[in-house]
Amino acid sequence: MVSHKNKKKGFEVKSRLLTYEEKIERAEDYNDFYGERLVDPEEFAKEEIYDSSVEMKCLNCDFEDELELDEVLECQEMTGDEDYAMFCPYCGEEQLVPKSIYKEKKPPR
Repeated sequence: MVSHKNKKKGFEVKSRLLTYEEKIERAEDYNDFYGERLVDPEEFAKEEIYDSSVEMKCLNCDFEDELELDEVLECQEMTGDEDYAMFCPYCGEEQLVPKSIYKEKKPPR
């Protein structure tokens, strides 16, 4: 597991290198979804591919979750707001932020 700070967005991102088996499975799932062989699983498995996620925490109720990086970036791009907070699935408030931002906005008591 690799953890790094996304300099552009200002929050920490966790990345994990996919195994050979995971890459083969993803390529096969992709081909199955489209009903044809668009990706060669063996060639795809030779690539260096990571799963990236962001630990999130609610500023209101302290609920924690881990979301795919793409989901977080898509929400930020849609709003044009780098400090975008998502709706918390636990309390319903628009206060779910990356955990590293949570630590900046809500220091330990």
